[in-house]
Amino acid sequence: MYKKIFIAIDNSQHSNFCIDLGIDISKKFGSLLVGCHVYDAALHQRRFRDMEKGLPPQFQDENVLQRQRDLHSSLINLGLKLISESYLDVFKNKCRDATVPHEGLLLEGKNYYEIIKEAQGEHYDLMILGALGLAAVNENTLGSVCERVVRRVKTDVLVVKNRCLERKVLVAVDGSIPSFAGVRSAIAFAKSFNLKLAAVSVFDPHYHRVAFESIANVLSKEAGQIFRFKEQETLHEEIIDKGLAKIYQGHLDQVNRMAADAGLEIDTVLMDGKPYDKILKYIQNENPSMLIAGRTGVHNTNGLDIGSTTENLLRLAPCNVLLAGENIEAKLSASREYSEFKRSSVNEKQPLVSSCDQALKENGFLISAKADQDICDKPPLETQNPVWTQEARIQTERIPSFVREVVRKKIEEYACERGYQEITAQIVSEARTVFTKDDPFHKV
Repeated sequence: MYKKIFIAIDNSQHSNFCIDLGIDISKKFGSLLVGCHVYDAALHQRRFRDMEKGLPPQFQDENVLQRQRDLHSSLINLGLKLISESYLDVFKNKCRDATVPHEGLLLEGKNYYEIIKEAQGEHYDLMILGALGLAAVNENTLGSVCERVVRRVKTDVLVVKNRCLERKVLVAVDGSIPSFAGVRSAIAFAKSFNLKLAAVSVFDPHYHRVAFESIANVLSKEAGQIFRFKEQETLHEEIIDKGLAKIYQGHLDQVNRMAADAGLEIDTVLMDGKPYDKILKYIQNENPSMLIAGRTGVHNTNGLDIGSTTENLLRLAPCNVLLAGENIEAKLSASREYSEFKRSSVNEKQPLVSSCDQALKENGFLISAKADQDICDKPPLETQNPVWTQEARIQTERIPSFVREVVRKKIEEYACERGYQEITAQIVSEARTVFTKDDPFHKV
């Protein structure tokens, strides 16, 4: 699975954890380990020049200064190189003792920049970084080098906080491509290291309630009547909350099938609330040795480096954290046309599933729309999913944007159950009546 692994080394405690875990992973997956240390001689040379003005008068002569500069540069370059090689010797000796394939890499420059450049220039399946380095203080939860690298590299990253890899592996699932990539990684670790496996999925209906309350506080009586606020609130309570729970349970059902196919048992937990908060509380209670999460989630937009939930978990989770999904995301970037929240134009006559579906299927992944299909136990979406007429889409445009797509999905389910191949304005009205009995949609 992980055939070539990069390990950042700086002789800190977390760096030593990285080496030990890298060796453990290499033994299980047959990986080549590349240990890398970066030293910055130019930084010390700049600092020496900054201090020149404070030297005693006898050292202010330009010829004397130049000799001191040359001497300092020679000593710093040689000394830092020797120290850096000693750091790599620790890595090499551990790898030799464990008889795992390895290489040492010594780079000069700004640490985070050189690590990122190396990762972008070479194909690594996994990068292992210590959450903290030599300059860590007690208040730190994530070092600056680690954070900068994590945001910029395009591969899976294991952020190491301790040496432990002996307890449960927990994977967070939200139906996104990266989260299902994380499931595959979790299964591989659980099988290889004989670990217990758990998956948690958290949906957040509370935001929508807060949004409704916020709207209610600013709408005038007349505007509320036009907006038909009470009916929209009923729609939310009866459909959106239940719909979200159903969708996220579907993600866990898919995880169960993936684990069963791999011959593993898995504990699944569905919760509602703020995702990172609920996952952290689960971690505090269950004490897993590793959390695996997608780098980005279902709300990903182009150019996003890391999702907010994942970023909070990366900083606050006390266990090791594996950010997954970027490897498969990079492979699909050229053909990705599908997004769980992508809105098609009113003239589109295409199914929601794009051409990247086949690539996902071949790699063992499943997108959210397909997970929803599995919930309903219907024929594949490629042949089942009805298309929308322009009038039908216009009829649902006045539904608040933050609930519109979920309502449309419910209407599609309604149409699928009755064998409709096309969703018209009349079918929208039928579904409206069935769902709420009191016409919560706006008439156009």
